[in-house]
Amino acid sequence: MLWPVLLNTHPREATWSLGERVTTRLRWLDDPGLPDDLVLHQVVVRSNTLLDVDGRPWAQLIEAGDLFAVREGDHRDGEGTLDGCLGFDAYLGLIGELPSSVGVVRRVRVVHDLYDRGTDGWIRRPRDVRLTDVPDASPERLRDDPCFVDPPSPDGYHPDPDTVRFLSPTQYFQTNRDRLPAQKWQARGFLVDLDIADPAEMSRGGMSTHPKMLRGGAV
Repeated sequence: MLWPVLLNTHPREATWSLGERVTTRLRWLDDPGLPDDLVLHQVVVRSNTLLDVDGRPWAQLIEAGDLFAVREGDHRDGEGTLDGCLGFDAYLGLIGELPSSVGVVRRVRVVHDLYDRGTDGWIRRPRDVRLTDVPDASPERLRDDPCFVDPPSPDGYHPDPDTVRFLSPTQYFQTNRDRLPAQKWQARGFLVDLDIADPAEMSRGGMSTHPKMLRGGAV
């Protein structure tokens, strides 16, 4: 089954290129900020409670076929249905007890969000995105709309140190607001279609019905 995975964070151990087999720990996102046609609906999952080192519940470990993912906000065991998509979280790689999911990358797209120029800053339009197919999820591909990027300085140009000013993003916006476009597309991350496979090295006889003691709570 193809699972949409939102990649917003780095670093990753793998590049996530087309056709690449990746082993990763994933998080379930109930509201990834994507249009409805890009997320999954009514996915049947089984869940187990995850306990922190003090024995307190902090998340669920959900399972759907050969997929495992951490979901915060609910601690109940059992079967249910979810809407949303998966997300990559580099921090989950530090929790050694979490099971990994294995899959093959079938499609990679850059996600750009549309922003309107507001009075004091840029305002993102919810779920108004533009997708561009790319061969891999390399960070170098996360470029904003070229019309918003200042042109490069000519060769040999050296600014006058007496006139250089360092501005925060807010100061830059306030200083240049009237010269900025009314809208801009800003790169958020990647949306990857991951074909989840059952890793041969992982033997599973079904999920335990008892809560799992996994270090966490600060994820």
